Amino acid sequence: MLVLLLAIAVATASTWAVKLTLVGRSVSRAADFWATPQGDPGGLFYVALGDSVAQSVGASRPERGYVALLAQRLRKATGQPVEVVNLSRSGAVIADVLDRQIPALLALGRTPDLVTVAIGGNDVRSYDSAAFAAEARQMMLGLPAGTFVADAPYFMHGRWEEHAEQAARALTDGARAQGLHAVPLHEALREEGWKAMLTQFAADWFHPNDRGHRVWADVFWTQIEPTLSPRGSVAER
Repeated sequence: MLVLLLAIAVATASTWAVKLTLVGRSVSRAADFWATPQGDPGGLFYVALGDSVAQSVGASRPERGYVALLAQRLRKATGQPVEVVNLSRSGAVIADVLDRQIPALLALGRTPDLVTVAIGGNDVRSYDSAAFAAEARQMMLGLPAGTFVADAPYFMHGRWEEHAEQAARALTDGARAQGLHAVPLHEALREEGWKAMLTQFAADWFHPNDRGHRVWADVFWTQIEPTLSPRGSVAER
């Protein structure tokens, strides 16, 4: 019996190690995928900003990340082609969106029909509440009207969750102060409960897996869908 239990433990650990390796590899795979615009030009133009989750890290392939899922839903809902430029970066913190991604968005020289932002998870790891709140306010000033800004993800427990709640409030307050769309990601993930650790996370227990990315897409979509115009396009801001 002891030998059997040991064999099961070794097999489980090996499986987990393989899955963890795949998560690591997904970083470069996602970066390569999003290095060029995806989808079809000539219709709606969607720009995504954020960190590794926006890059689709944790998903089995980039097409199953929440950004690609939103593009698919937008295409289906409007009947129009959707082109996606994903300016997010793995490891990004809020300062990266402010200093690099927003300038890159402005440099595109095109007015997006949809902009989404999901940032803050990496900031929680080394959190400075005053600095984060100040950067959040400044970031909102640089975002286009009508941008959909998610608050910080749910960290479940401990100091990280305390900081995540503070970050979520700062992002929500900042977005609303500028008339942007606040996306209640934190509360939606909280409502998923502890079971999500087993069903919605990749092997690193930080990034969402395919199911988790669908949850993120659902939260964004509940805010985006009501803004679509009857003509089948994104409503004017």
